[in-house]
Amino acid sequence: MIGLDTNILVRYLTKDDQAQWKQAVEIINNAESCFISNIVLCEMVWVLRGKPYQYPQSEILKIIELLLQSSKLEFANRTVIYQALKLNKLGKADFADYLIGAVNHFHECSTTVTFDQKLKDDKWYRVLD
Repeated sequence: MIGLDTNILVRYLTKDDQAQWKQAVEIINNAESCFISNIVLCEMVWVLRGKPYQYPQSEILKIIELLLQSSKLEFANRTVIYQALKLNKLGKADFADYLIGAVNHFHECSTTVTFDQKLKDDKWYRVLD
């Protein structure tokens, strides 16, 4: 198994640099399996939302769902990522916020304390004023 950095994953998904895209495809296709960490997922979301890509949130969430369905790709915990996706679709905060809450919940945290007011209605968070 090899680990993928965000830039490899972004090149693979966007094909914005033909030479690097070819390298990314070759690496991924030739690997037995590829690990995508939670940090890489969060960075990927930030990169795809920003310039020059500016993907809509709904498309980014679809990309994550497709990545999760790939037998070639490994993740720290698919169930936790699916929970974060579900919460992100229903909520107002960013994917990374929901992934943090889902990871903390998985590790039996009773709550995640935050100042992020977008999370005030989420059961896994205690939002401070």
